[in-house]
Amino acid sequence: PDLYWEDRFERNLRFLSPMLSLGFAGSSALVVGSRAGHGSRMSAPMMANVADTLATMQGPDLYWEEIGPLQDPPKEESDFKEYDTFSTFLAACQQHGVDLTQPDITVLAPGNVACEQFSAVAGPLTKAVCEYHVIKGVVNKDSLGSADLTTVEGSTITYRRMFRKDFLDNAFCGQPSSPPRTSYCANVKADNGLIHGLNEVIYPGWSESSGGYGSEGDAATRA
Repeated sequence: PDLYWEDRFERNLRFLSPMLSLGFAGSSALVVGSRAGHGSRMSAPMMANVADTLATMQGPDLYWEEIGPLQDPPKEESDFKEYDTFSTFLAACQQHGVDLTQPDITVLAPGNVACEQFSAVAGPLTKAVCEYHVIKGVVNKDSLGSADLTTVEGSTITYRRMFRKDFLDNAFCGQPSSPPRTSYCANVKADNGLIHGLNEVIYPGWSESSGGYGSEGDAATRA
């Protein structure tokens, strides 16, 4: 049989093989070089610090509750109203020079509603109160019961586990709920620590005998 084209193909293949090998080697070198170069330019994504994170994140979810039926048109108590923010707490920290950008902190953040309720009884948030919401060190919510909860203010927060909730002094922390009950965040990461949401403002001098706002021995109402 006529093997002319087969012979010619084999000769061409033997001629091209070294060139193809060089070509593939060059391509591999380029790919490896590109990956190395790309990797050297990449860095871990930067998160915002605690202050900037609180300024932009959604606060506790709020519902119409008992005033819902009084609206025009009437609303269900479980109807969503709006998200709270942390602007009151942030403004107080800024006013008193409480640094929420310092490294390795855990911030216990009360929303505006909680701050308003506290201020109605005890007055505006003081420097000591703001500092009391900043724990030295990064503490995950699951570690609150075993961690050192010493604050920037100098006092130590009391942890209690009750009613399937994590309580820090008079407030519960990082609690998910179903409407119309409000949920509070936990373990929100920032580049200098963590954020946990509180349902109430906490304050230095609280004790279990305080019981809450207006009760006998309540440090907030005696201040």
